[in-house]
Amino acid sequence: MSLYDLIIKNGIVCTASDVFPACIGIKDGKISSIAGNLEDHLALEIIDAEGALITPGGIDAHVHVDERLKLLGEVADTMGDATRSAVAGGTTTLVAFATQDTSLTGPKALSDSVKLTIEDYVSQKLYCDYALHLILFSVEKSSVTGKNILDVQLQNVYQDYGVTSVKVFMTYPGLQLSDYDILTVMYATRKNGFTTMIHAENGDVIKWLIEDLENKGLVQPYHHGVSRPTILEGEATNRAITLAQTMDTPILFVHVSAPEAVDVIRRGQTRGMKIFAETCPQYALLSEEDTRCHHGVSQGNEEDPDQFIGAKDICSPPLRKAACQDTIWNAMDNGTFTIVGSDHCPYLYYDKLSNASKHRAFSDTKNGEFRYIPNGMPGVGTRLPLLYSYGLLQRRLSNVTKFVEVNCTNPAKLYGLYPQKGSLLPGVSDADLVIWYPDNAKKSFASKPKVISNKLLNHKCDYTPFEGFEISNWPRYTVVKGKIVYQEGKFLDNATGTYLKRMPSEMCAPRDRWPYPELRPGYVPS
Repeated sequence: MSLYDLIIKNGIVCTASDVFPACIGIKDGKISSIAGNLEDHLALEIIDAEGALITPGGIDAHVHVDERLKLLGEVADTMGDATRSAVAGGTTTLVAFATQDTSLTGPKALSDSVKLTIEDYVSQKLYCDYALHLILFSVEKSSVTGKNILDVQLQNVYQDYGVTSVKVFMTYPGLQLSDYDILTVMYATRKNGFTTMIHAENGDVIKWLIEDLENKGLVQPYHHGVSRPTILEGEATNRAITLAQTMDTPILFVHVSAPEAVDVIRRGQTRGMKIFAETCPQYALLSEEDTRCHHGVSQGNEEDPDQFIGAKDICSPPLRKAACQDTIWNAMDNGTFTIVGSDHCPYLYYDKLSNASKHRAFSDTKNGEFRYIPNGMPGVGTRLPLLYSYGLLQRRLSNVTKFVEVNCTNPAKLYGLYPQKGSLLPGVSDADLVIWYPDNAKKSFASKPKVISNKLLNHKCDYTPFEGFEISNWPRYTVVKGKIVYQEGKFLDNATGTYLKRMPSEMCAPRDRWPYPELRPGYVPS
C-alpha cells in the first residue's frame, strides 16, 4: 500500500505567508506532508512541477449562476458550467448565491430557500466544491419585531446548511433595502456571526439619473455608466459604514470600483473598523472606453456594424475611467481590498434569441435601452490568470504571497472555509492546488496558452470581455481534493464537486464598540 496517492515534486510552494521549494504528498484528498524531498516509490502517481509555482486553488467568492428564482433573469452558466470553467482557470472552490424566496415565511423560510437551490445542483456534474451566500432583499416584518424573526431564520439557515453570509443591495428596483431594513439585517447578522455583504450604490439617485438620461434620448450602452457615477458608489459606501458603525457590525463591500469608495473604506479601516472589501479584475483591466467606442462609431472612426456590442461590458458597478485603474491595483496590493472575486454573471451575446442573452433588451417593445441590458459578464475562468500575468508578473502585486492572500487564503478566512480551503496545511487542508507552468522556462510548452480566447474558458457564455488579452501563464494542472481534474488544457474524468457547509468567519467578529452604550443589545437601564 502506497503512503501517498500523489506526490508533486520540484515545485515552489507558495502560501499567503511563505515561498519555498518543496515536495507535496497527498493522501485521501488531503495535504498529507510537505517536505524537502519525497521518494517517488512512496506514491501511486508523480507530477514533476519542473520548478513552477504551486499555489492553493483559487476561491472565487462572487459567482452568479442559473438558479430557480431567476433573480437576475436567466444566465448562461449552470453551476456545473461555472465549476468547469473555474478549474480550467485554477479556481477550486466557488461561493455562489441562493436567493431568498419571499413566498416562504416563518422560522425556516431562509433554510428552505437554500434547500431549493442545493437541490437544483445535485444532478449536475460539478468539477469543484461550492458554497452559497444568501441574497436577502426583503425583511419579513419591517419593524423592531423583524430583527427577532430574522435572527431565528439566520440561526436555522446556519444550522441546516452552514450558510454564514448575507448579501444586501442599496440599489436595483425590487432588491434595494431601505436604511431601516439594512439596520435590521445588520442586527441579526452581527448576532449570528454572519458576514454582511453590501452592494453599495445610491439606488434612488441612479433611478433619477436614468430617467433624466432617457428623457434626453441618451440610452446607449455607454450611458449605463453615466447613470452610475463613482460619487454614488462613494456616497453609498460611506452611508453603509455609518450604518455598520451604528450597529457595530463588520461589513464587506463587494465589487468595489470607485476611488471615492476605496478612500472611505481605507479611512474606516485605518480607524480600526471591521471593514472588508472585494474588487474584480474588470475594474483593474477594462474601462468605460470598452463601451464608448462601440456605440455608433468604432475606434477607427468608421461605422461599426454592431452598435450594441458595448452591451457585452455592461455590469454594475459599471466600468470606470482608465485613470481609476491605478487606484484599484494599489488598493489590491496595500490591503484595502481583502479579496478579489470575479462577479461572474454570464449572459450570451451572439445568441440573440436566448432568454439568457444581452439582446433581451430588445424583447417586447424595448429598443435596446441600457436600462434593459442584463448587468454582468463572465470571469470565473480568467480571474487567476489575469492577476498572475498583469498583477504578479507586472509587479502591480508586490509578491506571490499577496497573490495567494487575495485570491485564495483571505476568501477562505472571510467566508468560514479556512483552513479546509485556501491553504496547504498538512492534515487539515483539502488537496486543492494549482501547478502553474514554469516562469522563464527554457523549454516551450505547446499546451501553454498565450492569449485569452473564449474557447479556452470552457463555459457556456459565447464571449469573454478579455478576448485577445495576452497572458504570461495559465494553470498547467488543477488538483481538486487530491485528483487531477485539469491537465495541460484537458479535463480528466475526476470531478467530485459537492456542497460545502461553512463556519462563521473569525475575521468578522464585532468589536463591541457603540456610539452610545444604550444601543448595545440587551442594555438594561440602571
